[in-house]
Amino acid sequence: MRSEVTAIVPLRRPGVGKTRLSSALCPDERAELTIAMFGDVVAALQASSVDRLLIAAAGPAAGAVAAGVDVPVVLDPPDVHDLDDALAAATRRVPADRDVLIVPADLPRLTSTDIDALLATDGHVVVAPTNAGGTGGLLRRTGARIPTAFGPGSAARHQRQAAEAGLTVATIERDGFHHDIDTWTDLAALHAVELGPRTARVLPRLLGGGSRVG
Repeated sequence: MRSEVTAIVPLRRPGVGKTRLSSALCPDERAELTIAMFGDVVAALQASSVDRLLIAAAGPAAGAVAAGVDVPVVLDPPDVHDLDDALAAATRRVPADRDVLIVPADLPRLTSTDIDALLATDGHVVVAPTNAGGTGGLLRRTGARIPTAFGPGSAARHQRQAAEAGLTVATIERDGFHHDIDTWTDLAALHAVELGPRTARVLPRLLGGGSRVG
């Protein structure tokens, strides 16, 4: 019998993050994009085999957006300074006998099939890399809660941490986890691929209005 899986989605303040898109999109446009991608990620998780979903929200603005998808929300504690601290705080709220899946909020191609494929992969720790070497999905099974190490090159760091802890680690390559959005090039590349419905609705307007820098 498999352990129950709790998925944690960190949501930063919409419009403040995605700074590498700032030359192409104004804060309101970046917020609109963030909210759309977040909604698609949540919908994919809700349609998957995940048992419970938890949103780790950075402040009241992110909390208000998260509340709109009718999913449990926890605000980052006052002593949280970065994404890994936020994820550690949220993970402490998950019972020790549950597997924990971390999924970023900026994966507009993610589907329930991608998620279920990751969950079906053997290994104490399962990493789904992004195209740029980041982490699109991180599954830590019961007893294997290595610290998170998000940021550039994080897929390799998560793999290394698992191996150094004596844990079995697997990697799964899926398109839905490959495509996170950090730059204008990332965003423009979406015009020819299948997207979640929320992102698909806002993308034409964003591509038409941006300055196409970076």
